[in-house]
Formats: sequence, structure tokens, C-alpha cells
Amino acid sequence: MSYTLLSETKPRARKRHRCIWCGEDVIIGEIYRREKSVYDGEMQDHKWHLECDLASHEYFEDEEDFMPFENERPEKEDSQ
Repeated sequence: MSYTLLSETKPRARKRHRCIWCGEDVIIGEIYRREKSVYDGEMQDHKWHLECDLASHEYFEDEEDFMPFENERPEKEDSQ
């Protein structure tokens, strides 16, 4: 596995996106994480709910890969 993060931002959604982790919509006006990266030679442009991004960090402590759109969306913390 080779992974290179090219850029990441936390913009406010101007249109609907689909979270790569849970598959649910990132709705207009919501702040989300956008990641541009290269994984095994393939360009990626993923959008993540902030709480899904946080959950993925815990997941990647033990695993390297995940199935897009097949994970549970965690409860949003009040501070977000």
C-alpha cells in the first residue's frame, strides 16, 4: 500500500456531497473534510463528515483499508 496526502481542507459545503466513510449526504452548509490523495497510484478526492473522519482515525490504527460507504456514521459531538 502506498498513500500520499496531497491536500486537505475543511470547507463549508456549497452543494451536496457523499461521505466516503458512511455514504450519507454532506448537506449544504455543513463543514466537512475534503482530502485529495494518491493511493496505490490512483488519485482520490474524498469528502468526510467531521465525525466520520475522526472515527476513521481510530479504525486505521488496526486496519489499512476500508470499504467506502459501508461504515456507521458516529454521533456528532456537541462541540462540532
